[in-house]
Amino acid sequence: MSITQPGRNMLSGIGNAAERTVGTGSTELPTFADLPEPALASQAEAEAGTEATKIMSPQRVAQAVAALGGGIRRGGSGDTSSGSSVTLTDLGGVSGPDMIDVWLDAVSVSGSDSLLIQIGDSSGLATSGYVSASGTAATSGQFTTSTSGLVLYQGGTGVWRGVIQLRRTTGNRWVSSHAMQASNGGLVISGGGSRTLSGMIDRIRVTPTGANTLSGGLVQLFAGRSA
Repeated sequence: MSITQPGRNMLSGIGNAAERTVGTGSTELPTFADLPEPALASQAEAEAGTEATKIMSPQRVAQAVAALGGGIRRGGSGDTSSGSSVTLTDLGGVSGPDMIDVWLDAVSVSGSDSLLIQIGDSSGLATSGYVSASGTAATSGQFTTSTSGLVLYQGGTGVWRGVIQLRRTTGNRWVSSHAMQASNGGLVISGGGSRTLSGMIDRIRVTPTGANTLSGGLVQLFAGRSA
């Protein structure tokens, strides 16, 4: 005599395929070997956000969040205590960001130069073509402009503490704004600028406007996409 033992439809996709015909006195239930191999989403599918039938690993979830928006992620940092410049390329794994924040923590230069923030893409850093100005309202005439980068006015002692906010407006056009401390005293500067790149932004450089060198502090990037 034989009997048919229906398998339980506990997982989607098994259905009635789990039925087994067994002999007298024995019971055979489905095992994991009977289950279909799960389909895993690729990184491209995770970042596109349209695939509805595949499994997402924790890594793919993180990649989807970074690509589709939902917050800002910590990128790279650089020591600005020496050298002529610091270039950062780590955008926290965010591909095609809409927003980048450049935090300066007591960044200083060796002399009276102002500071430049330059942006770039896979073709290199943009070193011209900017519209940029920075200064203070404390005293008339205390400002500077630059076409070589997004400029930060030198307040006399050359120590910057604060953030430069970069936002992508359309295509590869980036607009910046800043308001920060620019000396060891009470001087506060503000300003802004813009630059259009030929490709997707992937690097940021901090450098003095002239022959000075960097002499102290730290720069930290944060990047994200709008939801």
